[in-house]
Amino acid sequence: MRIALIGYGKMGKEIEAAALAAGDTIVQKFDVDRPADVASLSDADVCIEFSTPETVVGNIQLALKAQKDIVVGTTGWYDRLPELKALVAHSGLLYSANFSVGVNMYFRIVAAAAELMRNAKDYDPYIHELHHRQKADSPSGTALRLADILLKRIDRKKSIATQRMDGKIASDALHVTSTRVGTFAGTHTVGFDSEADLIEITHTARSRKGFALGALRAAHWLHGRKGVFTMDDVDL
Repeated sequence: MRIALIGYGKMGKEIEAAALAAGDTIVQKFDVDRPADVASLSDADVCIEFSTPETVVGNIQLALKAQKDIVVGTTGWYDRLPELKALVAHSGLLYSANFSVGVNMYFRIVAAAAELMRNAKDYDPYIHELHHRQKADSPSGTALRLADILLKRIDRKKSIATQRMDGKIASDALHVTSTRVGTFAGTHTVGFDSEADLIEITHTARSRKGFALGALRAAHWLHGRKGVFTMDDVDL
């Protein structure tokens, strides 16, 4: 498969290594100093996009205009999804807050746990995530996705709280906390605390390789499909 990398940073380089090892071809690489254009995407079968919240929407629009499939790993743009869905006619768009196969299995495990905890009112859920100090967003997109999973299944939680608590937290708020330090690739913990015991479910990434392999798997799955998809649709 012929791939255009839009956003050739640390993740782009990991995806390049995984793609070459799998026998794919990188036909174009674009970083912040070299914006993509329709003509430069002509040789690509699929685009893989890991850029910034400020540039991602334009990159998606460009790929769809060129009628190219695009896999999007950048977060912070989901409020623009309705207008972008309207542009999808001749190609596919697949987006996710996290492409790691392990993390997407983790999402499904957490969803099952939340179903079990739906009526277990003695257990109070929470989320904590830990990332390297260079990470720009806080909380992570993955943590927000986990929060969405819990809110949809545990009715006693109505909203998320991501700020520091200077007083008591509302009983219907789900606390999502973040730590930024060192070089951690990413750790996410979903906990259910009660007076009697604590249950924690944790995923720890050892490197960016898992994210790259998942993005590549998503690109292979997407090619030739038309419509809007997430990693929930991809066969893991």
